[in-house]
Amino acid sequence: MCIRDRYQRRVHGDSINMSLKANECIEKHTSTFPQYAEKVAKIKRLYQDRLWYELTDPVLEYVKILGKEQAPQVLIEFYELFLRDLETKINYLKYAIIVASTSRRMENKTDANAFLAKIRDRLAINKEAQLLLRIEMATNMLTANLMIEAGDELLKIKDSIDKGECADTLIYSEFYKVYAKYFHKRTEHEEFYQYALQFLAYSPSLSLNEEEKVEWSVNMGMAVILGKRIYNLGELIEKDILKSLTKTEFVWLYDLLQALNGGKVHDFYKALEHYKDQIESNVAIKNNLDNLIIKARIMALLDYVFTRQKEERNIPFGAIAKVADIKLEDVEWLAMKAMSLELIKGEIDEVEKIVKVTWVKPRVLDSERILIMKDTIEKWKVKVQKNLKDLEDKTGELVKPQQTLAFKSLHYT
Repeated sequence: MCIRDRYQRRVHGDSINMSLKANECIEKHTSTFPQYAEKVAKIKRLYQDRLWYELTDPVLEYVKILGKEQAPQVLIEFYELFLRDLETKINYLKYAIIVASTSRRMENKTDANAFLAKIRDRLAINKEAQLLLRIEMATNMLTANLMIEAGDELLKIKDSIDKGECADTLIYSEFYKVYAKYFHKRTEHEEFYQYALQFLAYSPSLSLNEEEKVEWSVNMGMAVILGKRIYNLGELIEKDILKSLTKTEFVWLYDLLQALNGGKVHDFYKALEHYKDQIESNVAIKNNLDNLIIKARIMALLDYVFTRQKEERNIPFGAIAKVADIKLEDVEWLAMKAMSLELIKGEIDEVEKIVKVTWVKPRVLDSERILIMKDTIEKWKVKVQKNLKDLEDKTGELVKPQQTLAFKSLHYT
């Protein structure tokens, strides 16, 4: 018997054994879990008909149900007896999702990663499937508090993603989720907030349950409060998930963020007074209160500059002192602080007591500020039309493009 024949017989024998195991597993689930009878029957029919493409989603749905409703060993056994047979038959990425779901039921994260690593190596043919399993392994490292190992692996994954090795939004969503959690564990507020926003950008709000929405909203809200360089509140304010806080004990955080984003210092003071008990009981905010008030004053300055026309951005110290609720002698420091944070650019004229603002960092606009922007554009439009009319009146026949064009056409003809 030649080597090829022996190999084919061995593979064929393994296939038969695996098929027998798979059928036995399905029969066991049919009798053990009558509540899933309809789903199991569908999986059995599609498996026996070898309709692998049609089988993928029902299997994925069933795995999620087992993961939520049954003991860990049930799903692990289902993988060993049935799912393993599908490795080369169904969509690689969806198979990786199934594998990742299975690994989450393993209590020992070292064992889980060993399990994932074997399958990752076998799926070398598909970069996206491999990336998803690597992200799951990094998540397990993070859960096990292996921060150095998790950080190193996440950097490698980020490099692969930046090189364009994946296109599926699921990969981006899962990566940014675990990367945000990594920085949250390190209490690096700015980085956490940055990657949390990217996670939400790739994740439909419907994909998060209410508990997850509240958790992300609280963590991101606290990052805004405590992060010294976070001023792009609008990106969070406009997210639907933030409204989940209004139905919880964290409504105070929602109102505080709204007041901070509003750019009105006195409204922010009112919110601080209204929720003083919650703030007093929160050690992190209590210890950071001075910096938070500075942030509110800078937000007021940014909002004030935004509402002014470009030619009206030579702002007297007195106007800034009023909107930011500070002393006249503190205006220069506040303006320099905003410039150092790269929120505005310009010059400070100490002699004339004027701050000349030439640029303001773009920000996400709410409906109120969009109306302000619309009004600004309308004023600009009127001004341009007036200047054009003045120019036409002064130059007469010289500024008549249609006639000039007609004349040139006639000349060259």
